[in-house]
Order: sequence, then structure tokens, then C-alpha cells
Amino acid sequence: MTNLDISRILIVGACARAAAQSAHQAGYQVFAADLFADTDTQLVANCKTLSDYPYDIPLAVEHFQPDAVCITGALENYPSLLEKISQRTLLLTPPISAIAFVRSPRQLSSFLHSHGLDFPEVIESHAPQDGRWLAKPFKSGSGHQIKLVPAGSTCPADCYLQRYIEGCSMSISYLLQPETTTVLGTSELLPPPLYSQMPFQFQGAVTNTLPPQHISELERLGDLLRKQGILGLVGIDFILTADDKLVILEVNPRYTATMELYRDRWESPLMAYHIEAFRNPNRPTSKDIEYPLAGKRILYARQKITISEKLLNHIQQMATVENVSLSDLPRVGTTIHNEHPILTIHAVGKDTGLLKETLNNFATRLLDGTKL
Repeated sequence: MTNLDISRILIVGACARAAAQSAHQAGYQVFAADLFADTDTQLVANCKTLSDYPYDIPLAVEHFQPDAVCITGALENYPSLLEKISQRTLLLTPPISAIAFVRSPRQLSSFLHSHGLDFPEVIESHAPQDGRWLAKPFKSGSGHQIKLVPAGSTCPADCYLQRYIEGCSMSISYLLQPETTTVLGTSELLPPPLYSQMPFQFQGAVTNTLPPQHISELERLGDLLRKQGILGLVGIDFILTADDKLVILEVNPRYTATMELYRDRWESPLMAYHIEAFRNPNRPTSKDIEYPLAGKRILYARQKITISEKLLNHIQQMATVENVSLSDLPRVGTTIHNEHPILTIHAVGKDTGLLKETLNNFATRLLDGTKL
């Protein structure tokens, strides 16, 4: 399964675990450099913790000497850093100019509108009096630091203002190859719990389906991006409004947090398809089976905690009893600050509502029972 030209893959980003697992399953020798070096990442990769994220990633490239580098978590926002990586080894991303294009709110807005697709109004001065407005960092990732701003307020530094769109928050994952657009799956993003102080932070997702007309529209978008040079694994966030319209929010040209929810649908690991999209592209093959709905929820700390072996064992025992699985497991001795991620909860089911309930109930019991 391994590409003959590449055997040593370095996965870099805020959290490399899911992509590293996928690359390991595909038969590659995997290295990972991220913020956590969680215990399950260490099972599949030689890990390095980034103390000055993301700026010490070039040092990790020098240290591991990989055949190629794949990115995760928000590195698409650092084109100069990607350029440094590309000078040291093969960078398996779209051209940096194409990445910069889709990450520019104004350029993306103009591009989408020119092709009859919706994108929220964007400004960079003051929030108008009409409607609701979000301040979004230009280097946004996973909804971090996005916030609603009062009417008339000045746009914060290093941010832009985007009109807030009501509706169901969703995502779609693609594999874009030179001649082919493949939809890997669609998901509904989970809302934050009531106690959360991070209303737009990524909380998790459950797989969901869309009507054929919406899939057709999103496939057309994938084709348009592919023709702009965007290749490999790509995620797009969008809103499905109450009047059944799609409003595109963001293009993420990399392995994204929802992609592991689709791994059982496809014959090969998704990272194998990603790597081959740049080297030896073949159309992916889906498994001819009925697969269950899948979901994941990120558990964030409500206070500063230190992970003990006793606490970790208790959490794992709870998961076994509740028939859920866990990932992104922190190392014993790790200190986790308030509102930072502790771990990820996974579940499968046949009903979207019940699956959400399973994830939310376990998260609540875990937080209340362990005082996290």
C-alpha cells in the first residue's frame, strides 16, 4: 500500500494523532510533531512536542529528515512557514499560492460569488448596525478566538468581520485529485455545552447526510477548487440555513478533525489517498457495506487539572462501561488548563439524535464525576 517513492512521513500541526494513525495504517513510517504527543499518537509515531508552535516545525523537519511532510491543524494560515518546510523536504499540500488564495476571506468571497455560491459578507472596519457580526482571526483554526462583536465596534487587530449566519453548522470532506472530486462524507458540527465560554470552538461532529441537490452543489465546489490547484484531502465548513440554502464559511486544505469519522467507509486509509493524490492518483474505492453513523466530542477542561494515572484509569473504565471509546489521551503528569482539550470521545450508532445524546451524556457524566 505504501507509495514506492515515500516511506517516512512527518505529520505536523496542532494535533497530529488522527492523521498519524491513518498514515500508520497505510504502511508508512510515521513521525509526528504537535502540541501534545498524546499517548495514542506515540503508539503509531515517533513524536516530538512543539514548544513554540508552529514556528519550531522546521526544526522537527531537520530532526526527523522525512521523505515528505503532511499538515494538519491550522498550518494553512502560515504560508511563510510552509515555504520553509518546502525548502527542506517534499510538502504534500496544494501550492502555497493556492492555499493563500482560499484562506483570504476577500478572495474566497469573490471567487465563490462569481460562481453563484454564497459566502457571508466580509468587512474589516466597523461592525454595521444591521445584523450580527463575528470577529474572526485571519489565522483562525477550529473556531478558536471567534466571537460576536457589538454593533458599531471596531474590528479587532489581526481579524476581519463576517456577518453571522443562522443555521445548522456542517462540514464536508473531499479527496481532490487532478481529474476527480470525491466526497468522503458530511457531518453536522456539535454545539457547545451551556457552560462553555467558547461558543464557536470546534466541539466535535456526527456524520449526517444531505439531499442530493446539496451534494451536487458541493461537488461542483470541489471541482472549482480542484481547478484552482487545491488537491488532496480538503475540508469545508458551511451553514445549512432554515430556508435550505448552503453558505460556505471556510476552506481547510488539509486533513481535518472530522475526517476520521469517514475512515470505515473507504477501502484504503485516507492519508494513503492524500499522499497518492500528489504522486500516483487513483480513484478511491468505498466499502460495499452499510456503515454506522459515527461521532466524536472534544472534552474541554472546566478548570486547571493535572492528569494522574488513577484519573486516567478511572476515565478509561467509565468509557468501557458506557460503550464509548477515547482518543487523544493525555500523558500522565500532563497539566491541562481551563478551556483546553482533555481528550476526545467517540461513539457509533444508527440514529443521529441518539448518537449526540450518547456523546453529550458521557461528557457530562465524566466532567461531573471526575471534577474536570
